[in-house]
Amino acid sequence: MSVPHILMLTPYLPYPPTSGGRSRTYNLVKHLRFHYQITLVCFGRPEEQAFDLDPMRELCDLIVVDRSPSPGTFKAGLLSLTSPKPVTMQLYRTGEMQRTVARLLDQLLIDLIHVESFYMLQNLPARLDVPVLLSEPAIEYVAWRRHAQVASPWYSRPAIALEALKIRLWEPRAWADATLVGVMSAVDARVIKRATPGVPTVMAPNGVDVDFFRIDESVKRDSHTAVYLGDYKYFPNTDAVLYFAESILPLIRARRPDFRLVLIGKDPPAELLALQEQADSGITITGLVDDTRPYLQSSAVFVCPLRSGSGTRFKLMESLACGCPVVSTTVGSEGLDAIDGTHMLIRDTPQAFADAVIEILNNPAFGHRIGQAGRDWVVQHHAWTHSADQLRSAYDKLIGHEDPTLRMDQAFVDRVQQALNADDPR
Repeated sequence: MSVPHILMLTPYLPYPPTSGGRSRTYNLVKHLRFHYQITLVCFGRPEEQAFDLDPMRELCDLIVVDRSPSPGTFKAGLLSLTSPKPVTMQLYRTGEMQRTVARLLDQLLIDLIHVESFYMLQNLPARLDVPVLLSEPAIEYVAWRRHAQVASPWYSRPAIALEALKIRLWEPRAWADATLVGVMSAVDARVIKRATPGVPTVMAPNGVDVDFFRIDESVKRDSHTAVYLGDYKYFPNTDAVLYFAESILPLIRARRPDFRLVLIGKDPPAELLALQEQADSGITITGLVDDTRPYLQSSAVFVCPLRSGSGTRFKLMESLACGCPVVSTTVGSEGLDAIDGTHMLIRDTPQAFADAVIEILNNPAFGHRIGQAGRDWVVQHHAWTHSADQLRSAYDKLIGHEDPTLRMDQAFVDRVQQALNADDPR
């Protein structure tokens, strides 16, 4: 008996899984491959394709479409000013990607198309006879709008606000064009339903490999070290570090001069590298590391001072899975439904954030208790097996539907939502 065939489109190579989006795709394919045949088409830069991709090819049929390097600031500004579409949509729609997708749909018997991120949907043909699940790892216009409020230098904010407005106009159109929109959290679902009433949504949350990320009881936590990790090309991560360094770090070091912050992740920009060069800054930058677990298992606390961005953060789930207590802003913890004071500490002012970090540094028993509770909660609610099962349920309800075309009428939308809600324990 043949298994259903899924065509998956992603804006990035999911291997190696060195960032949140890559980790999401890699782990979903890893779990879904037992139930479906998966053909994955993605963009990849030359340097990304230089990696050994055999581990990914063992999980699915992998097709990589060449993508040019990201434009610099001047070219990005020019793209923004000369098109009504946001820059992201201009970068992720190419003739080669469109031809590749059209060829596969013509040659293969595809049962369902899974698209990661709204700006990839434009590579599909205008008319389809298979259902489309659009998964939104983040609500992009929310992320850009938040960044426009805090971006530095201040004179960059109007340009960022313009991109946020463009995305606000185009992203809901993509939601309306999909058969079903997968969301990371109830918070994202509410945003989508306000912007595009009637669009059916389903939970397709992020997760964590709780067997790989785990507590190591043999490792003692360093009582004066905090850690943060991220891809620093993603502007909210750089903003979070600069905010922490300027507004929170001095408050901590005034009471704990021995405090150190370790920054992990690729592509730290010049302004972050400059922090490390400052005398007695207490900041160390490792760059990209092969394995983040030793840092998460040995640090006293994980700090997440995010002020912008959207979606749920892998970094928090990975930290908690390793038993590392977390101090986060409300934006950083958005969508996870973590309980403040039980699973992590959530603080939004510099002084409150600094006080929470110091409380964990000065009271290892309290930190251990928060870290263990966070680990138990992540295992129960955010393991990848749980996320993959929710996605499987959505797949199976859509595959073989009698009218699975884009731009459905409201009757079809209502039937899909009723079917999805039928087994919803809520």
